Amino acid sequence: MDTTLAAVVPLFRANNDLFRGGLAGISREDLSRRPHGDSNPIIWVAAHALSWRSSLAKMCGADVTNPWARLFEGGSKLDDEMEYPEASEIIELWDDTTRKLMKRFEELGDDELAKPASFGVPFGENTLRGAIVFLNFHETYHIGQIGFLRKWLGYSQLIG
Repeated sequence: MDTTLAAVVPLFRANNDLFRGGLAGISREDLSRRPHGDSNPIIWVAAHALSWRSSLAKMCGADVTNPWARLFEGGSKLDDEMEYPEASEIIELWDDTTRKLMKRFEELGDDELAKPASFGVPFGENTLRGAIVFLNFHETYHIGQIGFLRKWLGYSQLIG
């Protein structure tokens, strides 16, 4: 496995547990609560993280489908009337996407990792390798938001 991937794969695996734990036991009503009118509810943050993980899996060559990708992409607007997917549906798709992504991480060679990224990577290399590193950071940021929102809602903390 590529040395950069070898460093970030454990972080993706840690995020798996934190993502699943972040949604565990939260009522449907609480999943949609927001601390402020302009902030995102935990269900939106989770679906957004899923959207980017599935996008990353596609960039890496995995065959994944996310029916909610457009609803939760960066810059999308909150809609209080929207029927959000169930947390269990998001987790199920997260798990399927993760299995496929981890398999691709094992298979990716330097030639694929050195190809230009399919989007402008905000920092680091503008390659697939750089996109993987950046999207791990992006995902971890949103896992932190899930942890904060979970605690704000009165549920147990994710770490510690």
